[in-house]
Amino acid sequence: MLSLGPFAFAAPWLLAALVALPVLVWLLRVTPPAAKRQSFPAIRLLRDLPPTEETPARTPWWLLLLRLVAAALIILGLARPIWQPGAATGGSGPLLIVVDDGWAAAADWPARAASAGAALEAAGRERRRVAL
Repeated sequence: MLSLGPFAFAAPWLLAALVALPVLVWLLRVTPPAAKRQSFPAIRLLRDLPPTEETPARTPWWLLLLRLVAAALIILGLARPIWQPGAATGGSGPLLIVVDDGWAAAADWPARAASAGAALEAAGRERRRVAL
């Protein structure tokens, strides 16, 4: 677990994806190749009409910035941030620990057991009663 002040990340290796943001900028700035021109005689009637839609040659800076911020926030969210991971459980009454032991919990069972054990130890240091 990586700690940065009051923040900690449960999956800090995902933060390495932030390095790929310049590649994302480059991909968003690339414009597709121009369309191939093909002459068609009947199109002469439409040449004098004003264009209804114009496509910019480049992505506007504000849209690019908005996309980069969204991508960075998605990456930070996937890294599973935790606020004050070492903080006390709070309260002075009995501690209730509820553990899901179904098949869905099997994938991260060691982490769940370690978390419950840490909560039990913290409650023992604070001399609190525990219900499991």
